[in-house]
Amino acid sequence: MSDQTKLGLGKIITTEQQRDAIHIAIAPITVAHDMAPGTHVGLDSNGHATNRVEESIGVIDPFLESHALKGERCWLFLYPGTIKSLRHEWTHPAFTQEAPFNPSKAVSEEWMRKWAMAHMSGYYGGPKNEYDALAAAIRAGREHHVGPYEDARDYINDEWWNHWEIITGEKGDRDEYFSCGC
Repeated sequence: MSDQTKLGLGKIITTEQQRDAIHIAIAPITVAHDMAPGTHVGLDSNGHATNRVEESIGVIDPFLESHALKGERCWLFLYPGTIKSLRHEWTHPAFTQEAPFNPSKAVSEEWMRKWAMAHMSGYYGGPKNEYDALAAAIRAGREHHVGPYEDARDYINDEWWNHWEIITGEKGDRDEYFSCGC
């Protein structure tokens, strides 16, 4: 898909374009109330699609042949350019299904301890202190900074957040990162 096509989704075409194909992120969703195909929606406190929110994140499947009724499930088409990562998942008879990522809290703490030793080495006086500083930051939440390195975005990736979520029992804000505290 060309950048011009990507940037032009949801807008009137004003330049020469050719036919193309696109990827659109979709998610199965339960609707909170009756809605027409193509309705702009966000999520309510139950995680259901509704058009009674301040911020929309996508549209109800525009290809539905009739309204989605309260409690029914349908596809939510997320707005272009809003997803933070993308991967395609496929199956094939020759490959077994991978087990889901579900390590124990102890395994995640050990992974985080190794991460702290690799990426914070020497800043807090030794491996135990570095992990303790990171653990304190995790407990404090995203408003606390771990430093003094500035390039945390290079090291805090989906795997880091998966372990963080297991350790804290909370959903991480993957747009956030711990940064220099100096």
